[in-house]
Order: sequence, then structure tokens, then C-alpha cells
Amino acid sequence: MHSIFDTYPYSLYIKHIAQKVREILDQLLKNHGLNSSQAILLSHIHQSIEENVEVNRKFLEKTMALSGPSVTNLLNGLEKSGFIIRSSNPTDGRNLRVEITAKAKQFLNERSDAFSKSEELITQGMSDAEKAMFVSLLTRAFENVEKHMSKR
Repeated sequence: MHSIFDTYPYSLYIKHIAQKVREILDQLLKNHGLNSSQAILLSHIHQSIEENVEVNRKFLEKTMALSGPSVTNLLNGLEKSGFIIRSSNPTDGRNLRVEITAKAKQFLNERSDAFSKSEELITQGMSDAEKAMFVSLLTRAFENVEKHMSKR
């Protein structure tokens, strides 16, 4: 008997799962005025600030593996919606610092609901052991891809 994975490559399933999860997250985040990309970036900014890392566009490009225009576009949306403030870096005026607002902090306290709901959906029907194995395999796959890309 043939497996469905014999028919299609893993990358197709990964792509479709990612698209569907993004759609689900976008729907769950809609009431906050954010999309999934903005929410993920905002969470990353917050975590970095909590770790006393200075957050600027170049840092976000590197750590989020996004192009400059993509980061700028996401930051513009976050700033327009009142989630971040950009200001000149006192040590290098050409570089903008990114800070989160009270509105962002409130969202970040509530955001786990959207991410938790999407994770519950993805792992629905899995035992705790299967969920742990799933996370382990996802992590290994991510590390394999990262390792391959760093060799380029």
C-alpha cells in the first residue's frame, strides 16, 4: 500500500501546512489589527528587548531571515497601528531603534491565545509523546535546513 508521502514531496506538505497555519493565525489575530507576520515580528522584538538586545532593522533582517524591504514594511504596519515606536539611535543617527508600546505589551500578554489555538489545531489527536516527538522532528528539520543554508 502506498503512502501519500510517496506521491508528493515533504516540501509540498510543509508549504501547505504553513499557509493554512498562517491563515488561521491571521484570522485569530484580526481583532488585534495584526497579521501573523507582524505578530511574530512583534514577539521577536519584545523578546530581544527583554534580553537587552538593541533592536534595529539590520538586527531584525538577520535574526528573522527577512529582506530589508520586508522588515521595513512590517515595521511600518506595526508603527502605523501603534504597536512600536521608531527613534534615532543616539550613538548612530543613521540607524533607527525599535521600541514596543503599551498597546504592544497588552497584545503580547494576550497573544498566546492565538498561537496556542493554532498549535492545538496542528497537534489535535496527538498524544503527549507524539507532540514531543513532533516538536523534536520539527526542530531537527529546521536545524538541518539552517545548517545547509549557512554552508552556502
